[in-house]
Amino acid sequence: MQRQVSEIKEVILSRIVRILRDVYQESPAGISFETVYARMAFKSDPHLNELRLALERIERGEYGNCIFCKEEIQLSLLLSLPTAHFCESCAAILRNNTHTGAMYDTIHHSRSSNNNR
Repeated sequence: MQRQVSEIKEVILSRIVRILRDVYQESPAGISFETVYARMAFKSDPHLNELRLALERIERGEYGNCIFCKEEIQLSLLLSLPTAHFCESCAAILRNNTHTGAMYDTIHHSRSSNNNR
């Protein structure tokens, strides 16, 4: 799992560097992670904020589990979308329901049905 976390961190950091370079014309090459993190803290960019929050969740050991069903989010999804909050199943339910309460009810009903088998 540690190798996967390192790989995901690299994906997140490369996206942060790309945004700083392409959007803010900053050249973060050759500077430390702490400096990149500090530069990003002073931006009100929602994409940078999501990436920063993902790094914080990794540091707290809270990264990689779906916020609804609590199951592990697939590695392939995290590598392509490192800010993902939902597993593929819950994301599909969310896309099909317009009301978060309906999603919550659907997931918990599904989990209860599975536990009764």
